[in-house]
Amino acid sequence: MTIYQDVELSMTGHLVPPVIHVKQYDHKARKVRCVLYSNSLEYTPPENIILVYSGTRPDGKFFSYSSETSDLITRSGGTVIFTVTDFMTKTSGRYPVDIVLMNEDGEVLGAFCLTLYVERAAVKNWKVAASLYKTIAQAIGRGVYECFTTIKGYFGIRSDDGLNLGDSDSSNVDRVKEVLVNTTITDEGYLEFTTDDNLDLMFSTDDEGRIVVEYGEHSDEDPRDA
Repeated sequence: MTIYQDVELSMTGHLVPPVIHVKQYDHKARKVRCVLYSNSLEYTPPENIILVYSGTRPDGKFFSYSSETSDLITRSGGTVIFTVTDFMTKTSGRYPVDIVLMNEDGEVLGAFCLTLYVERAAVKNWKVAASLYKTIAQAIGRGVYECFTTIKGYFGIRSDDGLNLGDSDSSNVDRVKEVLVNTTITDEGYLEFTTDDNLDLMFSTDDEGRIVVEYGEHSDEDPRDA
């Protein structure tokens, strides 16, 4: 889904810079369609124009996107359209965004300004809040770097999943804890593992009888590098 928001921007300062409201962690869902004015007259950018939009987030991180190297900002007829990126919405707060028009020699032909207002999200751990059970299981599988059994015979996994699951309380996380891996002992005395398919783990033993755990199609890679 893409949401277009239409704004009017003035090169000469006759219009008050508009405020664009977006939600923190917005994932490229919003595009801003800009109608440009100069001296109260609508301005049509030349076809060979280079467009750049840039700004500095409230945490001091800088961003800049150019039509020369990206499709995040484009010219469509007499309008300029740019995408609000993940990077722009990672930190909540209010800050200006500049749109600069340049020719092929790098000369600035004009500049426009608007204000981006990133509304704070209700949670900090957006990765978990917006993840499906399946994606959490896959993240754990990709990050597995150690499998072990406890003194009491329980099976455990250590994983650099990148989701900060330990700091979260989620029904999806609870589901992962309950069904991701189950260990039983068969009547013949063998240790048997049942894992969720999304985890994509393969169990085997080496020549010395030690358990070997590999991560699916990435088994030749170090999971910590995944």
